[in-house]
Amino acid sequence: MIDQRLRGVLLLACGAFLLTLAALVRLYIYPSGLVLPAEQDRITKLTTESGTYFDTATLRTHRGVPLETVVARYGDTVRSTPDVAVWTEFVSLATRDGRRVDYHERRAAFDRRTGQAVNCCENYVDENANPAPRGQVFRWPFGARPIAYPVYDPLVRRPVAARFEGIETLYGVRVNRYAQRLVNERLVQQPMELPGSVLGLGGQKPFPVDAHLDGTRTFWVEPESGMVIGIRENLVKTLRTPDGRGRLVALAADMRTSEGDERWNAGEAEQFRRWTTLVNRVLPLSFAVLGALLLVAGLRVQARVPAPEGSEDGDEDGLSERAEDGGGGGAAAAPEPRPAGG
Repeated sequence: MIDQRLRGVLLLACGAFLLTLAALVRLYIYPSGLVLPAEQDRITKLTTESGTYFDTATLRTHRGVPLETVVARYGDTVRSTPDVAVWTEFVSLATRDGRRVDYHERRAAFDRRTGQAVNCCENYVDENANPAPRGQVFRWPFGARPIAYPVYDPLVRRPVAARFEGIETLYGVRVNRYAQRLVNERLVQQPMELPGSVLGLGGQKPFPVDAHLDGTRTFWVEPESGMVIGIRENLVKTLRTPDGRGRLVALAADMRTSEGDERWNAGEAEQFRRWTTLVNRVLPLSFAVLGALLLVAGLRVQARVPAPEGSEDGDEDGLSERAEDGGGGGAAAAPEPRPAGG
């Protein structure tokens, strides 16, 4: 009887423990894992087999040239905190034989849970030491939704809406496709002058020019992790005189992340998705179901445990039996009276 009672207590204790563990995994362990890394040491490439660019040194336009953009990102673990990560990005556009066409760099701090820019930690974009960035920086938020997200563009120095356009499968991973539309966006650059001959105005008289950007930038994002699997940049950069009469194409290229980089990103995102499925769904549900079954089993075992001898209920039953037998071992019963006149 003691063993049966102990068995019921153990079942109840194990059931309560598993229910508590299910809540702990779902409400604490899972959210604590949704943090973007402060560490970063990654190089990716975007390529095209046929691009156009203007060489400001020789004042010549080159067409049909293979181009490659190298994007290097490094994390600053010293300046990063549990809530904010700081990454530095270097972007170099060059021909395949190594002639540099364009170069940009930036340092950006962002919230490690939302991926949104944070204005701190010596942010800069090229020569601008106080860009005050807003919107998503390097990643989408965890659990990215099919909506438009403001994504900070370091070329135009402001967030540009990346609108949801559909769902695709990329290297076996389900991804959301978002697109930024850039229309006549003026770029921030150092003052520049070009001779009228290259601007279609004739002569060698120099004219000041401004840079403008048009085109589409497409992002393929794995929604659970918010990781960008691939990018396509179909952009045209033009140099124009302030009155718009003179212009030339400074850059025209349709570039996309290399296949190797997209496969690697897809693999990383798939690992995160599996972890999410395990910690957010499988383990909490399994612990909860098993805990509930153990609780029910423990209650049933407890209900079958008989009351111990000498308990209050047993005493009451004994008293009832003795009352029915005429008192049992109590005082002697009174004799019946004799009939009169005997």
